[in-house]
Amino acid sequence: MTNYIYAYTHAGNTKAWRRASGQRGDTWIKVGQTANAGIDRVRQQVGTAFPGLRGVEILFHSEPATRPDGTDFSDHDVHRVLRGAGMINPGGEWFEATEVEVWAAIRSLQRGLPFNPTRIQDFPMRPEQKRAVEQTAAFFRPHEAEENEIAPKFLWNAKMRFGKTFTTYQLAKEMGWTKLLILTYKPAVRSAWRDDLLSHVDFIDWQYVDRDTPLSDADAMIDSGRPTAWFASFQDVIGRDAVGKPKERNETLHLVDWDCIVIDEFHFGASTAAAREVYDPQDKAEAALAQMFLKASDESSDHDADVVPELDYGLKTKFHLHLSGTPFKAITNGDYAESEVFNWTYIDEQREKSGWDESKGRNPYASLPQMQMYTYAMGAPGREWVADGEFDGFDLNTYFKAKKTADGYAFERPDYVASFLDLIRGKKALPEKVIEQDEANAPFPYEAAEFKEAVRHSVWYLQDVAACEAMAELLRNDPFFSTFEIYVAAGTKAKIGAKALEPLQAAIRYAEDTGKSGSITLSCGKLMTGVTVPEWSSIFMLRSLKAPESYFQAAFRVQSPWTTDGEIKKKTAYVFEFDPNRALSLVALYGTELANNSADRKATQASVLGELINFLPIFAIDGGRMEQLDVRAILDWAHGGIGANALARRWRSVDLYNLNGVTMDRLLQDADLIAELEQIEDFRTIREEAEKIVTASKKLAAVKRVGGGASEQRKPKNEIADKRKSIRDKLKKVSAKVLIFMYLTDFREERLAHVIESLDTELFLRSTGLSLGSYSRLTEIGVIDVGNMTDAIQKFRYFEKKSIEGLIGAEGD
Repeated sequence: MTNYIYAYTHAGNTKAWRRASGQRGDTWIKVGQTANAGIDRVRQQVGTAFPGLRGVEILFHSEPATRPDGTDFSDHDVHRVLRGAGMINPGGEWFEATEVEVWAAIRSLQRGLPFNPTRIQDFPMRPEQKRAVEQTAAFFRPHEAEENEIAPKFLWNAKMRFGKTFTTYQLAKEMGWTKLLILTYKPAVRSAWRDDLLSHVDFIDWQYVDRDTPLSDADAMIDSGRPTAWFASFQDVIGRDAVGKPKERNETLHLVDWDCIVIDEFHFGASTAAAREVYDPQDKAEAALAQMFLKASDESSDHDADVVPELDYGLKTKFHLHLSGTPFKAITNGDYAESEVFNWTYIDEQREKSGWDESKGRNPYASLPQMQMYTYAMGAPGREWVADGEFDGFDLNTYFKAKKTADGYAFERPDYVASFLDLIRGKKALPEKVIEQDEANAPFPYEAAEFKEAVRHSVWYLQDVAACEAMAELLRNDPFFSTFEIYVAAGTKAKIGAKALEPLQAAIRYAEDTGKSGSITLSCGKLMTGVTVPEWSSIFMLRSLKAPESYFQAAFRVQSPWTTDGEIKKKTAYVFEFDPNRALSLVALYGTELANNSADRKATQASVLGELINFLPIFAIDGGRMEQLDVRAILDWAHGGIGANALARRWRSVDLYNLNGVTMDRLLQDADLIAELEQIEDFRTIREEAEKIVTASKKLAAVKRVGGGASEQRKPKNEIADKRKSIRDKLKKVSAKVLIFMYLTDFREERLAHVIESLDTELFLRSTGLSLGSYSRLTEIGVIDVGNMTDAIQKFRYFEKKSIEGLIGAEGD
């Protein structure tokens, strides 16, 4: 029969203690054993003194007391370990100890390891984490004995909450690595890399180094031969002294032959700075730094030579592991082959959660909340805004625009913001149209009982520091919202990097300890990547983002598990959205990206969206009316208003093609493709134009590297722009002919892969003048942007379908 260990304390034993080491505690802990799982043993002991166990804090009640060899240990063995570690036993089964120390004693017996109060985590890998380790190790192992000039790379395209740090360390164990370098431009992730390594019993032999480790200690750890993980932010590593050498504390990084360099939050460096400025201006300065660093440290990655200086940092490694929750641009630009990517999406996770076979044991996905999205029309202010000819449609950044004043910060349109605060409290909830019998009344975030726990701790995502500060002042002076702890996670006063998380945690604790209604965190980017805030259960999207990558990076922040004493405290996480057009267009684009990267070649935007909204229901609220959206409704929102002129503009858009130094160099390396293109009249000069783009890109990089000014950069920039325009004009003609091909085929293409995999190769050649094989190669090397071209294809199909429906309707009339 299995023994179980339990531990508890109660109000009668809140007795302070202090050790000679200086460590203090404020309660004694009872450690006992029982033959039955559950809390019955605790009730037997203190149920009379504490009816209903009020005043009793049960730390745990059913921890298996089993050694590695399968034999049982007893509570006396736990007591022996605690006393041996210096814990005072004032009487009976009571100890002057912390909960962590009791856990450590149990773990030491369960694993046959020395007592270590810092290592109490003992959870196993989930099935998908095991698959990631197995797939990655199988890819890397054939290259172990090779002397690779370019280190093999592998990408984990894994959604937030996948457990990338823990799984990376498991991969390191599987591969037998002893020197692991972790690089990121988001220093806030440091605590996750440190805590997972130092708290889990699986990594007991590992050492951890970061910028807080004394240099002599860091060097000694690397030289010791013990497995070592070294964490560094590239903002620090990229720094140089007066003569251009690495900072002294970073010299070791350039001397070590690393087993693997891990680049965390890779999506911030996988795109060019110029591209990031186009699709999401947030963090563009950091993205430029990331480009410089990644080019220097990862010669296996292809980046735009237009913006990346040719720096030689001399970092040497056998392998590269790239981690990202949204690396869509890097994948669709051809930076990775299918064999170099492990995928794990929100759909995958929720599918596993809902379909888990309980006979296999506890559901490992149970604590991962389902997401729900509620979109709200802004009502009269929003309609007034859209009707205003000065603006091109509704824009949250303008709606919440703020500026610094002599007295602090203020919104430019405080009446609009006041209207928004009324909306989320349900004060604008009077229906603007009669609600049908089968329709639901609309719930509002700070009014509906169903959202009470969701808004207890929320994050509001705004455009900039001014908007955050202005909102904070408004909320603190509002009779209702002033009952919440308002925390501004923006600007230098909120600290930077890993230290930015500490004051937020303190604000949440303060809200809990003082009995406030909850907390509201105001952010314009800080803490929105790579950190975990379990208490956040909802996000208010109050800024306009243009890319699904950025949008869902932010949205999934609130999906962090939140459990206390085994109780799941957050079963659903909410996205509250106030620009339905923007939000649903991004949801549709997200579906496109997931379909493009799906292993199922038949996957379409509609099929992926159908499964997505099964696990991420979307509700649209307008006035007092609420409607749950289906796939057709989302696509109507996403593609609504597509007319002939808009469709033509989409197919002439510059973002359908990537014509940078990298893709042009790839093109020049493909002799067969160049030869075929040169046989086409429009592409006679393609080789010369591509060579000039590559050459000018290198010149521009060299000028930037030595600090050349705008006048020195002007000539190569102009040459690049001129040749890009020439090639783009040629490709536009091909794209126009692809439309003809799609119109003529019987198959209804819904993504670029459907065009490339067409069986009607002869029709494609006749329609476009280009072989389907060559068109496919242009896609593989990244000249044709998969995501944007698929979006254009879907808009064409939507327009075609609506046109046909219109004709049928006209005939019926």
